[in-house]
Parts: sequence; structure tokens; C-alpha cells
Amino acid sequence: MADRFESILDECISALQAGVPLEDVLAEVPEYSTELRPLLYAAMVLTEPKPELAPAEKKAALRAEYMRQVTELPAITPYPFREKVRATTRVIKRRTTGSAVLKDLITITITIVLTLIMVALALGYMSANTIPGDFLYGTKRMYEDIRLSLTLAPERRTVLSEEFNQRRLTEIELLIEQNRAAVIQFKGKLETKGDNLWIVENHTIFLPNDIRIEGEFEEGDTIEITGLLRSNNVLVADTITLVE
Repeated sequence: MADRFESILDECISALQAGVPLEDVLAEVPEYSTELRPLLYAAMVLTEPKPELAPAEKKAALRAEYMRQVTELPAITPYPFREKVRATTRVIKRRTTGSAVLKDLITITITIVLTLIMVALALGYMSANTIPGDFLYGTKRMYEDIRLSLTLAPERRTVLSEEFNQRRLTEIELLIEQNRAAVIQFKGKLETKGDNLWIVENHTIFLPNDIRIEGEFEEGDTIEITGLLRSNNVLVADTITLVE
């Protein structure tokens, strides 16, 4: 309906511009004459070739006629409050049907899952080169634990475990180069066993009096050490366990 009215309005304006009198134009579309009359009066003013040269009397007459036609237009009756409530209720009912709610839930779920995947991938990428003491280092270790837990083949699991332990040794080297203190954890072969000093993977480990040692160790055993690498490059063990 709106498209047809706009098309008729365009044709009427074109007829006015071609010199057809206003009343003749309106006579061609009597069903729209009431709505078209004020609009066409306005168009006559706007399409004046040189409006600044038009007589003031003509402008005043056109404006007066335009305002008269506007006042004769039927008043727009606002929708009662009850009708607005009913319309709103109908919209809500359409959106709360079983299928609509299901579609919304599916959309929300997919959006959340994709967002979490993107965040996880971003965190994994950003934490790849972190070392102990860095903000995202815990994320790096968590990803490694997840990979190990999802690896079911014993051979592949062993390879992954060795790969991750090699990372721990590399991280210790980086900490020593940067003279940084941090809590470290790694596995290695016990090369030399003294009273308070052990050598594991070419690293000298200091054993304090309150150290917790779980098991009996001999040189050549594979052990896991958790401790503190101090800023003076002294590695103080906190816990030592035997790796079966």
C-alpha cells in the first residue's frame, strides 16, 4: 500500500512539473486526493524554478492553502494503552513458543561454546612461551595436563611426558639466564648423591633440613623435584619423590 502511494505521489509531482494544473492532477486519483493535496501544494513551492523570485503574495497564498489542507486531514487516533499491551503480548507469545525458545537456546549455546573455544585457543597461544613466574604460566601447565589426560596410548603418553619435562629443564635454563627466582618442578636422573647436595640433570640441588623426601634413592634413579630456584641461581629442593 505504501509503495503504491509513493508511486502515485511521484507521478503527480511529475505531472505538476510538466504544467498540469493541480486540480486536474487530483482528479486522476480521487481516492488519494485528500492525502495528496497538501503534499502537492508543498511540492509546488519546492519545485519553483527560482523560489527567491516568486512573489511574496504567491508564497503566502500557497502556505495558507497548504496549512488549510493539513488541518483538513483526518486526525490520527493513537492506539489505546490496552491495544499496545495486546500487541506486545502477541509479540512475546510468538517469541516464547517452544520452537522459538529452543532456537534461542541453541543460538546462545553455540555462541558461548565458540567464544570459549576462541578464548582457550588465544590463551594457549599466548602462554606457549611463558616460564615459571609469568602470568599465564599456570595456563600453559593446565593445557599440558589436559593433553596428557586425553592421551590414552601409553607410548604416546610417555613421549608427551618426556617432552613436557624437557620444557621444564629449558625453563630452568631461561630463569638462570634472566637471574629470576621462581618455583620449579622437573624430573631427572640422580647423578650424584651427597649429604646436602645432589646433582640432577647437571643441576646442583641443595637439600635443606626440613626437606620432604618420599622414598629411598640411589644414584641412577629417576626422581621428581619440586623446589625454589633463587635469584642467585641456587636451587633449593622442597619435595623429592621417586619416579617409578
